[in-house]
Amino acid sequence: MINKTILSGLICFALFASAFLISGQSSIYFNATAFLVVVSGTVGAAFMSSGIQRVTRAFQAGVNSYQEDPARVRRLVDMLMSLGHLHRRHGIVSPDSVPDEFPLASSGLELVKDGYNEEEIKDIMLSEARSRYLSRHELESVFRNMASYAPSFGVAGSVIGLVGLLMGMDDTGMILKSIPITLVSTLYGIVLANFLFLPVAEKMKQNTQIQIREQEMILCAMVCMRKEVDFLRMQRMLNAMISDPELKVEDSGAFRRISSKLKAEPTM
Repeated sequence: MINKTILSGLICFALFASAFLISGQSSIYFNATAFLVVVSGTVGAAFMSSGIQRVTRAFQAGVNSYQEDPARVRRLVDMLMSLGHLHRRHGIVSPDSVPDEFPLASSGLELVKDGYNEEEIKDIMLSEARSRYLSRHELESVFRNMASYAPSFGVAGSVIGLVGLLMGMDDTGMILKSIPITLVSTLYGIVLANFLFLPVAEKMKQNTQIQIREQEMILCAMVCMRKEVDFLRMQRMLNAMISDPELKVEDSGAFRRISSKLKAEPTM
């Protein structure tokens, strides 16, 4: 399945690039020297400021942030309510039964299983959530820093082109080679900053907010399990954290899925 966000971005970028083709002098906008100056300078500055490992992790996180899964929230709420129901009615606490896509729920169940009280569960899970948020924020800042570096190196490329112009005042060939570098380098820096680095950073920020909401829902479910909250109250509390009405879990659907889970798994 094609990611709609990436596809729409590529279409808009193609329309943006077509404006240069329509001008009739498209070749002047494509210059390998200018591109190399801006990209190598920006990436090099990112390595110097953040380190190779963090930059690599930032690029991986940036790619992962575009993996859209609208049904994930529904699966999470349904799973948390199922776990709460199994715990309240049958005393089942099984961290191993949690899907791999929700590791925080598994670690939260471990706390419930080990007998931690409500305050201890809150303190531990909030500390873990704060640590993850800071880690994500550091990766996001890598792209925001690159967005600030790119225009500066675009100006640096323009200076290189100007130096070439001054050095080749009597050489027409040198002038023709230097003019594109002078004009295009700044353009490359601006485009990379505003069409790539800043959008990726903003997408990572949105993804971080979604993860924070998931962590809040998992924390709420674990506290509800410790309090022996009934099924409907837990469902209402979890649904209250969902902004999209279409993703809220209905009573009948949740009951059916829990019933099928109980039939498939023995209750001990």
